[in-house]
Amino acid sequence: MKTYSILDLAIILQLDEPVKEDLRKNFDSYSNDLKYEIKQILWDGLHELKDRMAKIKYEELMQEVDEGKRELTTDLYDQALKRVWQDFDDVLSGKKKETEQIEQIRAKLQPLTQDKTISSPQK
Repeated sequence: MKTYSILDLAIILQLDEPVKEDLRKNFDSYSNDLKYEIKQILWDGLHELKDRMAKIKYEELMQEVDEGKRELTTDLYDQALKRVWQDFDDVLSGKKKETEQIEQIRAKLQPLTQDKTISSPQK
């Protein structure tokens, strides 16, 4: 797995611009306790997003198996995880996905994330 910075996590999690800017400018000046808490929240959010996206991608791969477009193998979930990490790397590198693909992912994630929010860290 690639090493991600705090700002990378904020970008992948699509935090609001003011939050990302605050992290960019002030993170190094935060107390160690606050830094730890912020890191924990961001990593927890990333892993939750990764798990949800992997489940969606796994279901898509299984649908392809059902349709005869793909062979059933023992590593389908691993393939789904690799696609998720690649999507994260694509977000960080600025590669644009088609709007339709992004909207499909958002539509699938929205019901799962309606009661979950990440708030701006307090100094």
